[in-house]
Amino acid sequence: MEMKSRINNDEFTDLVPMHESKPKVLITERLLSDEIINHHELQKSESTSYHKTAKSKSDIKDKIKNRQSPGAMKLTKSKKILIFVFAWIAIIFGAVLGIFWTKIFDKILVNQLILSPSSQSYSLWKETPIPMYLKIYLFNWTNPKEFIKNNAKPHFEELGPYVFREVDYKVNPVWNDNGTITFNQKRVWHFDKSQSNGSLSDTITNLNPVAVSIGYKVRHKKLLALAVHYLLKNLNETLTVTKTAGEILFDGYEDNVLKVARALNITVGLPGDKFGWFYGRNGSETYDGVFNMLTGSKNLDNIGILQEWDHKKKSDLYPGKCNAINGTLGDLLPPPADSDTISIFAPDMCTLIHLKYNNNIDYGGLSGKRFISTAEMFDNGTKVQSRACYCDGVECQPSGTLNVSICKYGAPAFMSLPHFYLADESYRNSIVGMKPDKAKHEFSLAVQTDFGLPLQVQGRLQLNLLLQPIERIGIFANISKVYVPILWFTQEANLTSKYTNQIKFVLILPLLGQVTLYGIAGIGALVFFIGICLLIRERRKTDDIQNLISGNEDNTAVITSQ
Repeated sequence: MEMKSRINNDEFTDLVPMHESKPKVLITERLLSDEIINHHELQKSESTSYHKTAKSKSDIKDKIKNRQSPGAMKLTKSKKILIFVFAWIAIIFGAVLGIFWTKIFDKILVNQLILSPSSQSYSLWKETPIPMYLKIYLFNWTNPKEFIKNNAKPHFEELGPYVFREVDYKVNPVWNDNGTITFNQKRVWHFDKSQSNGSLSDTITNLNPVAVSIGYKVRHKKLLALAVHYLLKNLNETLTVTKTAGEILFDGYEDNVLKVARALNITVGLPGDKFGWFYGRNGSETYDGVFNMLTGSKNLDNIGILQEWDHKKKSDLYPGKCNAINGTLGDLLPPPADSDTISIFAPDMCTLIHLKYNNNIDYGGLSGKRFISTAEMFDNGTKVQSRACYCDGVECQPSGTLNVSICKYGAPAFMSLPHFYLADESYRNSIVGMKPDKAKHEFSLAVQTDFGLPLQVQGRLQLNLLLQPIERIGIFANISKVYVPILWFTQEANLTSKYTNQIKFVLILPLLGQVTLYGIAGIGALVFFIGICLLIRERRKTDDIQNLISGNEDNTAVITSQ
């Protein structure tokens, strides 16, 4: 009916033939079909748009939540906990230990400085850790005949040095409950030809020590002196002897007087069956005696101070205050602090020698104090009243030497500085060949100020024998009194760079430790701050996501309504 109506209303009102009206019908049907299709497509499009809008809301949420900048860290709950736990541990550990580090370090250091079976000091003290040398110079008497015949001044020439590598061992240690250690000292010497100026086969002429020692012991006993005169005469003993350097020092040599004394079981006051100034000492554990020394366990300021020698608190060899046994052996000292004197006990002299503060030094980057010999070291009491006791009961000699005859088996031995340096001029004026020199002949000891470690040692001493007229003994009857230089030596040691570097590291450890520990605390604080920043950032992201989602929902609602 509709189609018919439309045909009736068409502008073409005239009747047309059948073959002409058919195409128009087809066109009309196609237009109707297209209109229906467009209507369905519009409905489908609206449905699809609705579903897409609903889905996009969910997609936006997921995309926003998962959106991160490149390389950003996704913080899980466990990671957050780990960050803050690490931060707090670092802060507490670094801050607390940083505050108490100095006390902790001092405690550790003291435990290593005191002598104990497990301390670092003991491992270094029980065996010499650095190269140490004994350099010996021998005096050769060039005009003994002129002296005997005409009382001419004795002429001496210095030979050497004969250099020996020295290693000291502390043996037979006994740890005592009173904070001391009892021990023996063993010294071992090896000849170092490469550093020596001369060989041990060099021949040297000097005073006959055996004959002089026996004569000195009986000089005030008329009958014994006469007996010694005939003994020396029958044995063809002379005022001087010529021996090799090796025999004079360590090897020793046989002497006719010693042979007779040994055969008759007579004690002449000299040790051994041979004579040599160091004979029987090389490798001996007993020669220097038994020492008892403070370990520093009670008070570090007393470490190394002797308490006993040969089981005696005082020596019975010297009178008055000169019999004191204290000081150190020179290889382990308390920190010098403000002290202006260092006292060293010398077993070869059976007493103390005192060194005076001279100046501050820098040794390989370490601060130290240098102590040196002064004229007071061998004063006879004229300048230093406390040393007058060394002249009690003996013939007092001019200042500059120390009578150690009581310590050397009765031999007329006197110790001085080399070439009679700082001694009374009378010693040098009576002989020829002495050339005292402060740089060459001064006794000096440099000590590290914080720990008391020896930095440089130059222990220089000279051995002299007193030659004097003795009426009843022929070879001593018509001679002048003179102090004859026999030898002088220097015991040298220098702290090596290995140990100076270790000490420097120990000295900076308190500051280095504090900086490190406070640095750890600082890192902890930084990590804590970063953690807070990450939490704030994450919170802001969450808020942004919620805002974006809310805004998107509003936009979607508008689109849907349209």
